[in-house]
Amino acid sequence: MKCAKQYQMAAPLQIGRMTVKNRIIFPPMNTNLTSEEGYVTPELEEYYVRRARGGVGMIVLEASTIDASSRNHPRQPLLYDRRHVAGWARLVERLHRYDVRVSVELVHYGSEASIPPRESPSGISKYKDDPGSILTKERIRQIQRQFAYSARLAKQAGMDCITLHACHGYLLAEFLSPVFNQRTDEYGGSFENRCRFLMETIDLCRKEVGPVFPIIVRFSADEFIEGGRGMEESVELAKALETRGVDAIDISAGQPSAYLMTTPPYCLPQGRKLLVPYSAAIKKAVKVPVFTAIGIREPEEVEEILKEGMADMVSLGRPQLADPDYVNKVLSGKGDTIRHCLSCEFCLDTLDDDRHICCAVNPETGREQEFHKITPAETKKRVVVVGGGPAGMEAARVSKLRGHEVILVEKSGELGGTLNAAKVPPHKDRIGRLVEWYRREIRELGIEVRLNTEITEENLDELKPDAAILAAGAHYIKRIPGSDGPIVINAIQALTNPEQVGKRIVIVGGGSAGAEVADYFSGAGISLSVKGADKPGGKVLYQEEKVAEPSDRDITIVEMLPSICSDVDVFCKDLVLTTLKVNGVKMNPGCRVDEINDRGVRAFQMEQQKELFFPADTVILAGGLRCNYENGFADKDYPVIRVGDAIRAGKIKDAVYTAYYKAMEI
Repeated sequence: MKCAKQYQMAAPLQIGRMTVKNRIIFPPMNTNLTSEEGYVTPELEEYYVRRARGGVGMIVLEASTIDASSRNHPRQPLLYDRRHVAGWARLVERLHRYDVRVSVELVHYGSEASIPPRESPSGISKYKDDPGSILTKERIRQIQRQFAYSARLAKQAGMDCITLHACHGYLLAEFLSPVFNQRTDEYGGSFENRCRFLMETIDLCRKEVGPVFPIIVRFSADEFIEGGRGMEESVELAKALETRGVDAIDISAGQPSAYLMTTPPYCLPQGRKLLVPYSAAIKKAVKVPVFTAIGIREPEEVEEILKEGMADMVSLGRPQLADPDYVNKVLSGKGDTIRHCLSCEFCLDTLDDDRHICCAVNPETGREQEFHKITPAETKKRVVVVGGGPAGMEAARVSKLRGHEVILVEKSGELGGTLNAAKVPPHKDRIGRLVEWYRREIRELGIEVRLNTEITEENLDELKPDAAILAAGAHYIKRIPGSDGPIVINAIQALTNPEQVGKRIVIVGGGSAGAEVADYFSGAGISLSVKGADKPGGKVLYQEEKVAEPSDRDITIVEMLPSICSDVDVFCKDLVLTTLKVNGVKMNPGCRVDEINDRGVRAFQMEQQKELFFPADTVILAGGLRCNYENGFADKDYPVIRVGDAIRAGKIKDAVYTAYYKAMEI
């Protein structure tokens, strides 16, 4: 086991005259935890304090606007007036107790603000119907003064440095971009002119904060849009920023029309360690510290990046949503106990719906004030958990941490439940890591596990529980005529026993489960990478790469709803559909399945009012779930608490969340 000093990430770093205790950053991510007026709330405080307790070296507080009219979120953090200082100061003081250095990301959202009004260099925006006004030179100077005043307020609030938000297509980034900046005056055209707005802003900030207060600039090393900035110009920009007196370079990627490159989903292999080549190139060109980010998950990856000199600091955002103790675990030699991020995009999905930040595998994220610690129960009880899937494992874990005697009963020969099938499709290996984490937690907590044991009304009573948690999952409904026929299996059976699947496959159900089954059996011979958006507000362009021999299977998805992948989040849907298409999967939305026989599937295309027949060797049911033990265990003299799919069929986050909250109540 390494001691902390042997880890590259444990080494301190000098940024100007500021010393950071280690090489890990918790980067700025919107939370929707401020008040509607943009003030720091107790919820926001506890969210950041929890990450500070986890051992991170530096926290960059989420994007805070320097202008009252520039907002990207309903609960937008603000830092443009003296009345905002007290809340930020209180938060910073608490973070400093953990020897954490604190920055704040100062932003103007320009023409890409999701909430009008908008303003920009040239009136170019993904919001074509309302791109906003074009900035006059007078307004440019006013905004630059606003940035500088906000920098002054940040220092006044006790921040250790500031970060200027010049990425993701927002105002500072728009001026840098040859796509968004079409001006013909001194603020547009040449590279030097496009940099002018940012450079002048830096100069004004420097006057306000003084010569030794660190200024960091965060910019997109690649905009991922046709005609946009890429690596070559980003290296030149980093050199220009260093010459201007910037103390560190923090790189990100993308702009709103290719946002999946800012936070790549699991189904985009290109997103893993996305920016490491960019940070390595920039680091060779400058002497100031360079931060890298995006798609870095494993401690071994962090160590390699730092050891090989590809960056000076590493941002771990979503990994510290999943496990805020990431850094402490690594530095104490317990990196194998990290609860890893799935890259499932649930955290983004909630924000896109104007809810507060969440994490699919960590129910405490965003709720730290309510659940800052799992506390012992007032009365120790004997708790029997029925089902060893994600809900059952989480319920058992939390119940044990509450001090209860726990028995976890699973009818199969291994823990994991449906996760054992969910980890099989391409790029879903991180679900396997979650299963490993739960098994390790259950083992180390000393929870009694009984495998190959099916619970009945009678033998549950024999276990003499004070409370039972029903986490027995769900089953596929066979309501279609012929769905119990010899060529029919369900998605879980298909993924865990692929040898049962023939050459001609018809998948009944085109949601996420059906899509993942199709992706797996297609062989995923062609992989996609993102080239970028074709224009602001345009479509994402993909590059195809043959990575394996094509499958000889003929695969058809049949879905009653008018679209395939209707339950897949907006960040993944187009990528998933395109992947299926290029790998030869035939998709048939708007089709009602009327019958399954031993030759295939008879369906009815509702829009065209046309009968169809899809020949099949194997029909896979991938939709329509019903709770197991739906009406069972109702008349017990002890509470029987349903969690996960035993309430209603859902996703991993539904299983984990319901299990956590219910177990906290026992």
